[in-house]
Amino acid sequence: MRRSILFLFLPLALGLFAVRPASAAELDSYRAQGIIAERFDGYVELKSANAPPEAKSLVESVNKKRAEIYKKRAAAENVPVAEVGKIYANQIFGDAPAGTYFRKPDGSYIRK
Repeated sequence: MRRSILFLFLPLALGLFAVRPASAAELDSYRAQGIIAERFDGYVELKSANAPPEAKSLVESVNKKRAEIYKKRAAAENVPVAEVGKIYANQIFGDAPAGTYFRKPDGSYIRK
């Protein structure tokens, strides 16, 4: 079941960052700098305690948009929203720029 869901999500994964090209470039920049980290659940978080206010706003905006996408996909596929986020997280990991931190379920980070 998980594979079939993943297959359906792959074409949509790029849409997570295509909302506004400027935001996508900003997100990539902050991720590459280690200011914003991706999470195992498909959302982003501030990794740096000294993050600029713009980074915090970007995290809120990205997470809001991702939550909308995840809810729609979960409803369409009749699966839990959390599962949708995890599937997207796998795609995001592949597409993220070098230097991006990823928080694992145990709270530790790995860097791409």
